[in-house]
Amino acid sequence: MSVPATRVAERVCPVCGGSGEHRLTTTDRNRGIDTERFAYLTCRTCATLYLAKVPEDLERYYPPDYYPLGAEGRAIQSERAKLALLRRFVSGGSLIEIGPGAGGFAGEAQRGGFDVRVIEMDDGACAHLRSLGIQTFQSAEPDEMLAVMAPSDAIVLWHVFEHLADPVALVRAAAANLRPGGVLLLAVPNPRAFQLRVLGARWPHIDAPRHLQLVPAATLLRLAGVAGLAPVALMGADRTGRDWNVFGWQHLAVRLNSAAARRRAAFYGAAILATALAPLERGGLRGSTYTAVFRKDVAP
Repeated sequence: MSVPATRVAERVCPVCGGSGEHRLTTTDRNRGIDTERFAYLTCRTCATLYLAKVPEDLERYYPPDYYPLGAEGRAIQSERAKLALLRRFVSGGSLIEIGPGAGGFAGEAQRGGFDVRVIEMDDGACAHLRSLGIQTFQSAEPDEMLAVMAPSDAIVLWHVFEHLADPVALVRAAAANLRPGGVLLLAVPNPRAFQLRVLGARWPHIDAPRHLQLVPAATLLRLAGVAGLAPVALMGADRTGRDWNVFGWQHLAVRLNSAAARRRAAFYGAAILATALAPLERGGLRGSTYTAVFRKDVAP
């Protein structure tokens, strides 16, 4: 029998080991798997926002429809924007994507000339990725898998870092795997977001309990630096960042309205609100997400 989340011991900060103070308590508002309440703490040392007690049955919060298999072509423009962003820092070579889901980005990168490998933990997603001709390694421990994979020129995580039980081990493993001059790209929710300050526990990007930690940009830069990775870009107003800002307002508005007609009106109304707030959210790293790019030092 799985231990209820309320009986699991409270943990220390997964990034620095520091103690935390209570920031908010919420439920699985995005998917409604159950009504369990989850507390999030803010680390007193590094300001990471993290889940105080991780359910032992965490896999239950990833239902079969969590991975939209067969939907990899629906957001092709978004995937192309991601690839264009990556190409600003690495033109080609060997690419590892961690947590590719349905494989939209991996497929686009492969068609764009990258030698693509992916690390995915879900059985169904792995079978689907292989059916697309993508070289797939199945593992729930991406840091351990990186340690035995051939070196790469780029490693990318599009909103996966916040799901990892050991984010520090991942950054270290990525740094070790990268060739000199290679890049690590991470897109993550932003715990200093304007939306979080306004919405609190209702903020869709909390995504309890699947998001185990939300790491501030300054903390991530320090973590990468210790691993030997130098920052080359930090942005919150790239295409994907802007889309996630809109998503936050729209997802909340739709969730608060049950009737179909009201949901449609709320959806478009939230888009108007997002447009009005765009100048505020795009400045000063106040957006719902940010993207950080690091480069491994070239050996002298």
